[in-house]
Amino acid sequence: MLLCDYGARIVSISVPDRNGALDDVVVGYGDIDQFEKGDRFIGCIIGRYGNRIDSASFTIDGVRYQVTPNESYNGVPVQLHGGPKGFDRFIWSAETFYEKHCQGVRFTRTSPDGEEGFPGNCSVSVTYRWTDDNICKIEYQATTDKATVINLSNHTYFNLRGSKGGYAMGHLLCIEADSCIQNNTHYCPDSVFSVSGTPFDFREPNRIDFRINEPSRQLEIMKGMSACWKIRDWDGNLKKIARLEDPESGRVIETWSTEPGFLVYTGRCFDPSTYHGKYGPIEKYGGLLLETIHFADSPNQPRFPSTLLRPGMTYRSSTEWHFITSDAHKGSKTSE
Repeated sequence: MLLCDYGARIVSISVPDRNGALDDVVVGYGDIDQFEKGDRFIGCIIGRYGNRIDSASFTIDGVRYQVTPNESYNGVPVQLHGGPKGFDRFIWSAETFYEKHCQGVRFTRTSPDGEEGFPGNCSVSVTYRWTDDNICKIEYQATTDKATVINLSNHTYFNLRGSKGGYAMGHLLCIEADSCIQNNTHYCPDSVFSVSGTPFDFREPNRIDFRINEPSRQLEIMKGMSACWKIRDWDGNLKKIARLEDPESGRVIETWSTEPGFLVYTGRCFDPSTYHGKYGPIEKYGGLLLETIHFADSPNQPRFPSTLLRPGMTYRSSTEWHFITSDAHKGSKTSE
């Protein structure tokens, strides 16, 4: 696993296929210049608040905070991934370490009071561990000296076909979720719907483009397969929430998380004429996110688990990606 202190990014992860051949399954760039000038949200830590805050504002203890917007929908400001200069735009302090059966890097930075409109001096650490049995472990921690909101995640795109890239929508996906978030036209949560009978039913393994052409308000708004699922029986403990498999190579990622949400974005904005990655042009649908996260706009929606962090509290979140192989996949449905 190769990491970068600019945005505390994952640059590459090489894992074997079913025949033992190693290849890099991370889609993106390979040098600082590309990370700085290209799509900013590739491989990085997103924060202080990952995903969107509707109207770019929220209230804590009766005080209204206006955060810096970087999107607008019909005149309504929205903040995405911490604003114009979120956590992805900073050089983090880095310290390498070695432990039994793993090695890693701990990245740290302090987001000052008022940064992009967020209250409080927020001290953050993100620790990556790579184990001898091909598990990437990410541990997030944060404290603050003033009540604030926080929602951290990693924004790495994967293609289990490896460095040759290509269409990733043929990967097989299974998610431990019975419901999904319906977005409004600001890409923020509007309602929660049952996945039963919809293109978002991945309770059994299906191709990602499974039922992609069926009528769906969520597909229409998001212009494709992009959604956040509500994890079944979430209790804040680390557990397996999803499985992604490439039938061709046999590579598999099992995602484990402590977070209530699981977001998949399928790289519909990739364009080979403008996205030049470390292995050449990145085609549309050439990679996807396996994003473990709290729900968008949670500071304004009390129906969702709280993202409030107060002085004396410690924010903690854990994600694991288990890289394994499968000899064959049986009984999966194909695209309809």
